[in-house]
Amino acid sequence: MQSQAIKAAGQVWLSGQIPADAQGNLVKGSTVEKTKVIIQNTKAILQEAGSGLDRVVKVVVYVRDASIMPDFASVYDPAFPHRPARSMVEVSKLPAGVDIQVDFIAVV
Repeated sequence: MQSQAIKAAGQVWLSGQIPADAQGNLVKGSTVEKTKVIIQNTKAILQEAGSGLDRVVKVVVYVRDASIMPDFASVYDPAFPHRPARSMVEVSKLPAGVDIQVDFIAVV
């Protein structure tokens, strides 16, 4: 099984987060619903690693269609008021056929 995060040099590097519940079942629905799940999962992983959403410093968002970014931002922006560095990349395919995956790096 793949690790959800690794701590190194005072940082927490998360594996790419896709919209899936704790059992690994993909979440269907809107971009807003999927983003909420990704952020909830990320929060839990970071807490377990001794960090938190407020300590995220870099985010990379991979999407199949960049037009979903306003819906993504409607959930993301309130969760990260400190505005970590963020990049967005439009890609043709993502794991498990999802349309969004998010990478996070945080400090401990």
